[in-house]
Amino acid sequence: MKIITISGASGSGKSTLAHYIHSMAKNSLLLSIDRYYLSKVEQLSKNGFFNFDEPKSLDLDYLEKNILEIKSNGTAQVPIYDFTVSERAGMETLNAESLVIIDGLFAGSLLKDKSDLNIYVDVGLDLAILRRIDRDIKERGRTLESVVEQYMRDVRPSFYKHIEPIKSIADIVITNNHDPDQMIKEAKAIIEKLR
Repeated sequence: MKIITISGASGSGKSTLAHYIHSMAKNSLLLSIDRYYLSKVEQLSKNGFFNFDEPKSLDLDYLEKNILEIKSNGTAQVPIYDFTVSERAGMETLNAESLVIIDGLFAGSLLKDKSDLNIYVDVGLDLAILRRIDRDIKERGRTLESVVEQYMRDVRPSFYKHIEPIKSIADIVITNNHDPDQMIKEAKAIIEKLR
């Protein structure tokens, strides 16, 4: 079982790249680290604060348990996370045969010892914040003010502290500033590299 990790800033396009690779690789499993966020209450209890842009906001033990199960048995019960209420909304069984694609802000650093190919998606931060605003308003029911406040308080500082350093340990760095067709080409090249 091979594992690809895809990291990058919020709004970099890592999920888009992960979906492209998943669509091209038959019987692959797409697993987002976002599934492993602790609720705000759990984060407060564990860390004394909540910040979804800190690695401490994740249930890393559960993530590692699921990865071991998938590598051993090809299947695992994984959490479903609901960002509209910031907590788990249930569980589901996922299966993999030969490839697991794991995307998330910190995937490349948290899982560097488990990854066969560590990808970093680079993007200009101006474009990243515009993408994040669009996503958070449309998909998560957020207001523009709340997105901008969280970006300035949590997202941007965490990017420089935890995410940008992953670029230096990545096997592949992809720049995703404008062209979606280029991401498709990059995904195809990654699939060929794995073969």
